[in-house]
Amino acid sequence: MYRVRKSIDIDFAHHVRGHLGPCINLHGHTWKFEVEVEAASLDPQGFVIDFGVLKRSVLTPCHALLDHALAIGQDTFLEIEHELAETGRKLLSSRAGIANCEEGPREELLLQGARSVYPGGMKLAVFPFSPTSERFASWLCELAAARLDDERVRVRLGRIYETLHPVEAVAEYVRPR
Repeated sequence: MYRVRKSIDIDFAHHVRGHLGPCINLHGHTWKFEVEVEAASLDPQGFVIDFGVLKRSVLTPCHALLDHALAIGQDTFLEIEHELAETGRKLLSSRAGIANCEEGPREELLLQGARSVYPGGMKLAVFPFSPTSERFASWLCELAAARLDDERVRVRLGRIYETLHPVEAVAEYVRPR
């Protein structure tokens, strides 16, 4: 069995609804999202899958959804959407009077049940679950499988590195056979 892995780093914050410790607070990480793909045979070019395909189909869309966003669950979003809009307006108003201030694109994305929203101009990624590393790992794996699995190639796992330094904190989801 041949296996390949590809990853991408993404900077974003999250909130874990109902957490009994400090993760109840908004806080951020430099995350690493990694996908592992396997095949019993190689394609005619000698690949399990071209790394570029894996990057374009799965990792780049994850980056677009999450980069410099706040990831929250749907339940939390519905409860505080109004307050988030007011906070977003106040945060963005700090740009007033700054010359050549460019605002990035506000692309609304839908990705395996998650979506981008911009209350008051602030970037959020809203998930159908409270965003923990374990749930991200499962979500990433299922996203990759939906986009890449075929008669030869199978997505084996999604792995999330919540922190890398000073020590790794890793969650992974391995698909059952």
